[in-house]
Amino acid sequence: MSRLTSFLRSKYMIHTNASSWRTSVALGVGIFLFLYLLQPFGISRYRGSIFLMCLGFCVMTIGVQWLCTFFFFRRPVQKNMPVTNGYMIIYSVAIEFALAISLTLYAAFFFHIPLSWQLFWVFFYWTFLVWVIVTAIFTLLNYNRMLNSRLEEMIKKTTDEQEDVIITLHDQNLRGTDLTLPINNLLYIEARKNNVCVCYIKEGRLQKTELRSTLTALKDDLPYDNVFQCHRSFLVNVNNIVSAKGNSNGYQLLLTGCEDIIPVSRTFVPGLRHFVG
Repeated sequence: MSRLTSFLRSKYMIHTNASSWRTSVALGVGIFLFLYLLQPFGISRYRGSIFLMCLGFCVMTIGVQWLCTFFFFRRPVQKNMPVTNGYMIIYSVAIEFALAISLTLYAAFFFHIPLSWQLFWVFFYWTFLVWVIVTAIFTLLNYNRMLNSRLEEMIKKTTDEQEDVIITLHDQNLRGTDLTLPINNLLYIEARKNNVCVCYIKEGRLQKTELRSTLTALKDDLPYDNVFQCHRSFLVNVNNIVSAKGNSNGYQLLLTGCEDIIPVSRTFVPGLRHFVG
C-alpha cells in the first residue's frame, strides 16, 4: 500500500503539455479513420455524408480532449506545480468519460436514437481502445525524448568533469599489452568467450582491441558511475551515448562514431535511470 501511495504522489516524469495538442489531433484522427474506414454502429446505412459525420466525431474528440487538458493543466502550469502520477490517472479517467459522453450525445443526435446506457458503454469501450493506443504511442515517444534530453545534459556535465581522466585496461595475458586511453574516448567493452573487445576512439577513428580479461575485472579498473554494465556481455560509457530508445523492458543505445547497437537489458535498466537521475 505504501508503494502505491508513493507512486501516486511521485512526480510524473514525462512532460505532456508541450505535445497535448498533437495527442488530441492524433486521437481525433484515429477515431475518424476507425469510423470512416470500418463504418461500425450502422454508419454505413447513414443517408447523409458519412465523411462529414465522421469528421464531426473527429472535431468533437479534439475539442473535448483540448478542453480537458486546458482545465486540468492550467493551474499547475500557472503556479509551476509538479504533476503527480495520481493526478495524471485522474486526468486520464476524466478525459475518457468526457469523450464517451460527448460522442454518445453526438451519435444520438445524428442517428436520431434515444440516449441509453448501452449506447454510452459502446462508445466508452471503443473510445477507450483508440485512446489507449494513441496515448501509449505518444507516451513512449515523449519518454524517449525526455530520456535523450536528460542524457544529453548529464553526458555534457560528466564529459567535462572527466576531460583529463586517463584509464588503463589491464591485459591478463603475460605477453599482452595494457590499453591506456582517455576515459572520454572509451565507447564500450564486449565480452567474447575468454577475451573482451574494447571499442574506443583513437585520433578520431573507431578502434577495436581484444584483451585477455573479463568484464568483471575491467569493471574493477573503471570505478566511475558513467561506465556501467548494461548487459551481461557489455560495459558502456554513458559519456558517448548519442541516443537511447526503449522502455522499462530494455533499451538500445547508439554511441558516438559507432554503428553498433548496444543493448541495455531489463536487469540493468535501473543503472541507466540512476545516471540520468
